[in-house]
Amino acid sequence: MNLAIEPALKIYEVSADIVLQSSSGTRTAVKRVLKVLADTPAGAVRIVRERYPKSRCHAVLSQALLPPPAAWA
Repeated sequence: MNLAIEPALKIYEVSADIVLQSSSGTRTAVKRVLKVLADTPAGAVRIVRERYPKSRCHAVLSQALLPPPAAWA
């Protein structure tokens, strides 16, 4: 994970279709739901696009706030 992309203030679930290519040359598309730490929905989609450059059809499914730092101790 690259934390320098954006400060993590919320957890987003982002759906993406990812194109995989096998060694025989056939392509397969799989749908993944990824949990991403970001500040905005657009930032979450940008992180998914950077992690999976061949991904398509991005959609933010849900968002949740991170717990306060005092709860981490």
